[in-house]
Amino acid sequence: MPDRAQAEPKPFFWIRLEGRPQKKVPPGHERFRDLSGWMGLEIEVVSDYLYVGSGQLELRSIQGREQACYAFARRNGAMIIPGTSIKGAIRSVVEAISNSCVRIAAREEQVPSSAHKGCEYKEAQETLCPACRLFGTTGYRGRVHFADAVPVGEVRTEIIKIADLWPPQQIKGRKFYQSKAFQKLDLKPAKNHRFLEAVPKGARFQTTLFFENLQEEELGLLARALGLDQHPEDPQRVVFAFPVKLGGAKPRCLGGVRLTPKRIRLLEGGPGLLSALLAGEGSSGVKPLLVRFLAHRESLDSEAWKRFRQEARAKNESCPREVY
Repeated sequence: MPDRAQAEPKPFFWIRLEGRPQKKVPPGHERFRDLSGWMGLEIEVVSDYLYVGSGQLELRSIQGREQACYAFARRNGAMIIPGTSIKGAIRSVVEAISNSCVRIAAREEQVPSSAHKGCEYKEAQETLCPACRLFGTTGYRGRVHFADAVPVGEVRTEIIKIADLWPPQQIKGRKFYQSKAFQKLDLKPAKNHRFLEAVPKGARFQTTLFFENLQEEELGLLARALGLDQHPEDPQRVVFAFPVKLGGAKPRCLGGVRLTPKRIRLLEGGPGLLSALLAGEGSSGVKPLLVRFLAHRESLDSEAWKRFRQEARAKNESCPREVY
């Protein structure tokens, strides 16, 4: 391991835990109210590679030798990005930019703020943070779900090599990874290194985001977690603010994707819901709806959003390739 004084800068940043989450009673599931529907999303790989693990090791021929390789996720032999992986990535961004609770921490990690202890829903009328109201928690089913993402056209894979990874020594809040350029390594076997099956930049997938009983401010929060925002000088323009990080090997700067809404079907709860479903009525267009949702900032932590947007955007720098 290299001398710490000479080590390359680590590609992650922290969003500090400050204040207290704004908790409210979540809506029930006994009837449709507010806004429900679905959003068709295209996922384009914008980092050098994307790796979503299957949990399986496979033998692959690498430079004439059989080597163990961590395989890309598949379902019935076809590559996928599991909907649960997408949901987890989007939820983590929502948690940060809405100052929500910390639901998941590693065994050795201590959440530095008692106010951000994970929500639980033990009885009706209990209050939850913004992320738990959207995605669910113990005792409460979430109102946002993602289908597994499938390839658009032919998506090829490559075998790459990365150095092993170690967790950070200090916990300063919520940790996220920056988007920098991947530094390729040769494909010779080496100690403290591993092989991955990954898809390269430009590969595309498609998925569907389903939602039920959401308010417009919650849809605005979701849109920002997808990496979208209003143009600072023209609020009627929707811009791509930063890549969302999916999958594994994010410390090696893998996993940056652009999420683009292609279609939105929007239905309002109430007596007209059934007739709208039968008639096939839906949205008035993707852009006008996104502008409408993004105009809401009630659930947004402005300081956390400003820092997240600044740090998560793609940077013209190289990712470290050493063991750290």
